[in-house]
Amino acid sequence: MSDGFFTMPAGFMTRPPFEHPFDGETSAPALPIASFVVPGERTVLLDAGFGPNEVPTLSGGALLDELAGIGVHPSDIDVIALSHLHVDHCGWLATADAQPVFERAVVHVGRADYDSFVVRDESPSGPFRLPRAARELLMRYHDDGRLVLIDDAVEFVPGVVALPAPGHTPGHCVFSIRGDGEQLLVLGDAMYCPAQLTDIDLAMIHDVDPVLARQSRQMIQRELEMHGTAAVGCHFPGLQAARAVSGTVTSA
Repeated sequence: MSDGFFTMPAGFMTRPPFEHPFDGETSAPALPIASFVVPGERTVLLDAGFGPNEVPTLSGGALLDELAGIGVHPSDIDVIALSHLHVDHCGWLATADAQPVFERAVVHVGRADYDSFVVRDESPSGPFRLPRAARELLMRYHDDGRLVLIDDAVEFVPGVVALPAPGHTPGHCVFSIRGDGEQLLVLGDAMYCPAQLTDIDLAMIHDVDPVLARQSRQMIQRELEMHGTAAVGCHFPGLQAARAVSGTVTSA
């Protein structure tokens, strides 16, 4: 489900000229800002959107209505797992006065992101900066034992595994959802577009460590090709999952 849209500016991908990974669009495609619900004994929310905010390239606010549309109330969410701490992935964590939107949820996030963006307050400037209220809430959750920091691959609820995939941010994670013999990788921002499933040299200007980010894309590509796994990123057009088969991207 999408909280809103991210309008990708020209030059956002680092291999100029932009090579049309979005169905022939040459500039400023409007991409979703996605969150994913995984039902089960403990209901999981993967990423938390941009929140009820709007800046020149980002517009959010739809997530709670989207959840209501599938019969999920904020109090139904037991676990929030964040791919990383850019604002378009954690915008609904806290209200403006640092109160939790999902009042029952335990939050999972990469330790390196927490250390960088919360402890050292090194969140990037501009529209992707971690909001003050979210930072305050995460610090409080850390003190209260409601924050789980991810260091290594871990199955944090049955069938959902967090896999460290650093580079876009220091502690970026992707999530593997497994069940009924199938697997889906939820990529966060490790990959912004389906073209990267087969072209790992296509990168984003906001990767804090381009070398690590490429290594993470390579790891993802290897996983997809070895096991025929489907994948979807938080900004894939139409939130369409895809597979990489023999060097070609196909719909899942």
